[in-house]
Amino acid sequence: MEKKSLYRILLVLVIFLAVIYTLGVIGLIPFKWSYYITIFMIVLFFYLKLEDRLGRT
Repeated sequence: MEKKSLYRILLVLVIFLAVIYTLGVIGLIPFKWSYYITIFMIVLFFYLKLEDRLGRT
């Protein structure tokens, strides 16, 4: 898969997860979901940073 296409898919995923996260913060869904979304986004951030650094070498 092309990198640009992957980033577009990830953008849609992150926006969707941000909406779910917000619903968890305001109490419409269990806050535990927001916790797991936060962990996923942190892992995704570090993965993309690592991939970017290794790709430039």
